Amino acid sequence: MTEAPARGPYAKSAARRSEIIASATAVFGTHGYRGGSLRQIAKQLDLSLTTVMHHFPTKVSLLAAVLSQEDAADTDFSQRAARDGFIPTVLAIVERNLGRRELVRMFTVVQAEATHADHEAHAWLRARYADVIPEYAAAIEYDRSLGRLTTTTDAVMLADLAIGMWEGIQVRWLADGTDPVAAMRVALDALLLPTPVSAAGR
Repeated sequence: MTEAPARGPYAKSAARRSEIIASATAVFGTHGYRGGSLRQIAKQLDLSLTTVMHHFPTKVSLLAAVLSQEDAADTDFSQRAARDGFIPTVLAIVERNLGRRELVRMFTVVQAEATHADHEAHAWLRARYADVIPEYAAAIEYDRSLGRLTTTTDAVMLADLAIGMWEGIQVRWLADGTDPVAAMRVALDALLLPTPVSAAGR
């Protein structure tokens, strides 16, 4: 039986949260995390600051919601990776991020701050790694089973290293403009050892 859509105050609350997250994405994307404020977001939506803070008590909690929604935009990663290959799919995301510099900067900032166990976004960060690493490991294993990759290293370790390289390359890009797509391509090729046919197909 199909579950009925939410109605009444629950639906209104969910819709309001979505509006606030969308506004925050625009404000943070334009002004950066430090330049954007809850007050700006409230003004953009013609809401009181109290209303915004009812849903997101702090700017950090709102930032975590923005980042979680950005992660949700890649829910079809596994399907794309199975179709196109793990390396091309990751490189496509890196290339897409070239147009989302402030969002990448926000992720980098909150990621570093959230390593503290008492940080409001700490649970989000741990949950993100817990979700992404197995997904990437499965995609790497699948590519290996098809002969796209020749590495024999443990897939979970490879996924962990790929994410670590990606995050470091993003920092370099934000700091000095190092081409993240070119750097990530070289890093993934060295780590995962794609077959010549697979590499030529990218």
